[in-house]
Amino acid sequence: MKYSIPDKRELTKSEIEFLTYLFEKEKAEWTNLIGNLKVIARCGCGNCPTIIFGKTLESEIQKGNLIIDYVGKGKSGELIGISVFGTNQMPTELEFYSIDGESEIIEMPKIETLKSIKENLTE
Repeated sequence: MKYSIPDKRELTKSEIEFLTYLFEKEKAEWTNLIGNLKVIARCGCGNCPTIIFGKTLESEIQKGNLIIDYVGKGKSGELIGISVFGTNQMPTELEFYSIDGESEIIEMPKIETLKSIKENLTE
């Protein structure tokens, strides 16, 4: 499977809401970047909602470090891992993955189910 496939577009309303929620909780200085982010690619699987960001539609894919690590629940109660990768300047990727490795992730979890992995470890 390829790492990514081209998908050049603006963020959707639900992606903007999702990023706004995560950034306000974890990385407030990125909140004002959301309006300028472009989607330049998506996961190579073609099914999951993982997206890769650039400053312009022509941006090259940048590798980032793990900045935000969350978990949420899908419609059927399956656990979905959420990772935001980024550089010091900006987010580079919003990744969604199956925590149990069994579920196929085809949509973003509901925002009200999100918890920081750090919170989960301390509960």
